[in-house]
Amino acid sequence: MAIAPDLGEAVQQVGAAVRYASALDPVVREAAVLLVASHHRCAFEWHAHEDSARKLGLDDRQLDQLRGGTPPSGLPKAATRALLTVNTMLRTASLDDDAYADTVAELGERGLAELVWLTGYYSMLALALAVFDPPNPLGPER
Repeated sequence: MAIAPDLGEAVQQVGAAVRYASALDPVVREAAVLLVASHHRCAFEWHAHEDSARKLGLDDRQLDQLRGGTPPSGLPKAATRALLTVNTMLRTASLDDDAYADTVAELGERGLAELVWLTGYYSMLALALAVFDPPNPLGPER
């Protein structure tokens, strides 16, 4: 974010809100980030969040499902709905009325709003990482 530090700082503030002021279940939040990373083929985002997802209880099979762009099996209904919503937004940049209603029924309007902001924020980061291609601080093997 050194190219435009004022914009970078604003983006960091949005990121802090998405991560630390969120009412989303932490498993949903991390799994959603991994779906965004998978969709955009963003290895940096994937590796930055994989360990957190593991610490929250996602196993290798579930991570493989996320890597393949699929919500993992074995999650509660609300979590599955949230991740299906993220996938739909990534594929279509929208939600139809039924998906909107189903998501609000499971997560509330606040939960849906948080999913929209999370998906948009991490998609924006993936684009910036793809364009500017910074060195990966996690190391070359990551």
